[in-house]
Amino acid sequence: MINNLFYIWLLTLNYKKITFFINANRIFLFILIFAAWILIGCIFTLNNDYNSYDIFFKYFLLPILIISTTIKKEHIQYIISAFLLGMFINEIISYGIYFEVIKSQIFGFNIVGNKYNPVPFLPSHMEYTLFLSLAIVISVFSFFNTDSKVIKIILLVFTLTMITNLFLTTGRTGQFTLLGTLFILIFIYLRHNYKYIILSFLTIIFIFFMGFFFSDNVNKRLKQGYFDIVKVIEDKNYNTSFGVRLSSYILIPKIIQNEDFNILYGTGYSKVNSVVQKIQVNEIGSFMKGQLGHLHNSYITIFAGTGLIGLILLLLIWYYLIVTKIKDDYLNYVRYSFVFIVFLGGFTENMFRQKEIMMLGAIFISIIIVVSTKYNIMGKTDEKK
Repeated sequence: MINNLFYIWLLTLNYKKITFFINANRIFLFILIFAAWILIGCIFTLNNDYNSYDIFFKYFLLPILIISTTIKKEHIQYIISAFLLGMFINEIISYGIYFEVIKSQIFGFNIVGNKYNPVPFLPSHMEYTLFLSLAIVISVFSFFNTDSKVIKIILLVFTLTMITNLFLTTGRTGQFTLLGTLFILIFIYLRHNYKYIILSFLTIIFIFFMGFFFSDNVNKRLKQGYFDIVKVIEDKNYNTSFGVRLSSYILIPKIIQNEDFNILYGTGYSKVNSVVQKIQVNEIGSFMKGQLGHLHNSYITIFAGTGLIGLILLLLIWYYLIVTKIKDDYLNYVRYSFVFIVFLGGFTENMFRQKEIMMLGAIFISIIIVVSTKYNIMGKTDEKK
């Protein structure tokens, strides 16, 4: 689908629009610079394997170029609604898996999960729960900003069943991003009303306590995380799910000291996994061979692969995604929901190896580019008048 869109895009593209976005939107500009720097780093390191860059180009950069230069503001509501509808369908299938009504396939498509981890189609619970947490946060805003009682009831049921679904899976990433994003959004939107802040915090804490006591997956995974940390502290044992993630931070000094690493351009984006794998095995143990150089952290991976300049460029993209002006209240909220969920998710997983997260990012970043560019251009026009 992406390939076909690319060919059509090349034939129908008004190339002046790319120049327009480069001049008018810093998010668009820094994404292009970031992509160019990754490519330059691969060239600096004399690496002929561009597979990782191909994935980045195909599932992140290319969709951003296509979507941001073709969609119109009036299309955006349909895109967000389609995302929520897609999550509603996935949720129904997830419950079907949980109650064993749906087993190995549905409509000819293979099911990834099972009764104990009901993930429908996405490769793992990490991606699925992150999608779920974004759908939950967006639905919460819609619930509080609609006057229709019928829609309120539908949204309430939809949100509660998604929260339950989130706790039925083994994905701590989605639970972490949901919790962190809700706290940040409460501070942004309710910071002048202490009563609502306290009430909101108590509600969130109550929901997560319910998840802990009534969901075997949540209970086991949180306890497992605690014992993993104890093993790291007491025995320096990183051979656990959480221990492997903690090892990424321990390895930062060793990555910097490595002969293949340059502080400006790193090891080279397509070379980083092979370099990191050697460091993991030497410093942590032979069991790390199975990690294949995976660091479970977007920011450490980008730093290792593209150096300090690459990391700064990535952080500048996040910065402008957060601070750029968006006039529409709903789209502004959607922007915050997406940015904080994916930003926080980057501390538990490398989003640039997850095709589905890159494509999700491309869609919502394109939406932010379109609405913020129009607002900024209108603002400049008004100032001139």
